[in-house]
Amino acid sequence: MKGRRLARWASVCLLVAILVGALSGAAVAEPKTYSGVTFPNGDLSFADRVVDYVAASCVRNAYDDAEEALGPPDACGDCEGCYGCNGCDTHAVALGYRLSTIDDRGYLVIEFVDNTLLDVAGDDLFIFITNGKPADVEISTNGVTWIYLGVATGCPAAFDIGPYVNAGDEFRFVRVTDVAADEDSSECPGPSIDAIGAMGDAQAEVFFGDASGTIDIQPVGQLLLDFRQGSDDTLMILLDTTGSMADLIGGREKIDIAKEAVTGVLDRLIAGSTVGLRAFSRCGTNNLISPLDDPLTIDELKTEVDALFPQGLTPLAYTLEQAKVDVDSIPGSKTLILVSDGMETCGGNTTAAARELADARYPLTAYVIGFDVGGNLAARDQLIRIADILGGTYLDAEDADQLSLALSVAAPVQYTITDEDGTEVYVGRLGDTGPGELATGTYTIVIDSIPPIVLEDVRISGDGTTRVVIGSVGGTLTAEVFEN
Repeated sequence: MKGRRLARWASVCLLVAILVGALSGAAVAEPKTYSGVTFPNGDLSFADRVVDYVAASCVRNAYDDAEEALGPPDACGDCEGCYGCNGCDTHAVALGYRLSTIDDRGYLVIEFVDNTLLDVAGDDLFIFITNGKPADVEISTNGVTWIYLGVATGCPAAFDIGPYVNAGDEFRFVRVTDVAADEDSSECPGPSIDAIGAMGDAQAEVFFGDASGTIDIQPVGQLLLDFRQGSDDTLMILLDTTGSMADLIGGREKIDIAKEAVTGVLDRLIAGSTVGLRAFSRCGTNNLISPLDDPLTIDELKTEVDALFPQGLTPLAYTLEQAKVDVDSIPGSKTLILVSDGMETCGGNTTAAARELADARYPLTAYVIGFDVGGNLAARDQLIRIADILGGTYLDAEDADQLSLALSVAAPVQYTITDEDGTEVYVGRLGDTGPGELATGTYTIVIDSIPPIVLEDVRISGDGTTRVVIGSVGGTLTAEVFEN
């Protein structure tokens, strides 16, 4: 390895691989054994990212760090002789228990980034629970639709996914939920999760390319499906401006955070994009600010967005019904983005409204963003259900940075390649096929995400491989350039 340079910036977890030059290889995983189970891919076999975590009641601070469930098992002597909480270290996360039926039920959602869960010979999924408490276990390919496997008991609890899946299916997401029968009140109530491992194919630093100098941009993980769906030049935004958007996150009203994020998307749109916007905050009516068949200019729309304020209830079903009319107003494919911080409160049937929109079979790519709904399972589940019916993607956003990133995923995301003279040699969008052949030389690659990713001095030569990997370390995004 001749050179390696590192850049960092803060945001939520995103993993993108940019591949430049000739064919390259993959990292080698060493087998490791934990609690009598040998994982052929070693530590690559274990969960890499926390997607969502909701603690139910009575979880002590020492047991509420969801990232303790990532990586290989490291709590309580590798499951040996340590059940319960007293006397144990705290390298695990507890899900808690419900004081009453109105409380949240604790759950944890993780993602495998450099490994996938596959149906192999024998057991495929292992849940390391340090206190012997049971948990419901589900798996998903996309983090939206789930397959229930059963109840995890023991340490580790083992599952053969074969009876529940099709041959060749790959899964990246696991959801572990406190079971209804387990309502204890110990110091780490509910199941205490130390690690989640999968028997599957390790995919750390797997790159694809050829000797022609081709460059490709390929996201990995939850955002893989989002970017690969591509983005259309017609965008319809459904924005929640209800009374709850006056609540504060980090000292700011949620409506101000949302307006800033939407304005950021408008500033980054590709020239010629058509943008529609509905703001919803009253039962039986919406504020159609920019219709698709007669849209405002970007500057006019930014002015209208800035004037929005929170009020009223949440007519999600009515908004979806009106969105059906909106997307029918002009031909061609469209991208629909729904941003909401709550659930239907006007008595509408969101399932029926979403099905009506889906049954119309418009060429539609849908994204549903749950803004600050981590503590409201009912609202989150309703939004996930809407995304599922529309055949779209659900994204969580708990703060300003996450909302901006979620919108940058849903809206068209450009990247630009310039040569040493500053001349643009290619402008594309994540999910496109890429520029094809590039001459040897030094390039700058800018991905127009939020915040932008700037990669300078990316060298392409005819006798080696240059690759740039964007990943996440400790919640901070990193960009590394590798040159052979």
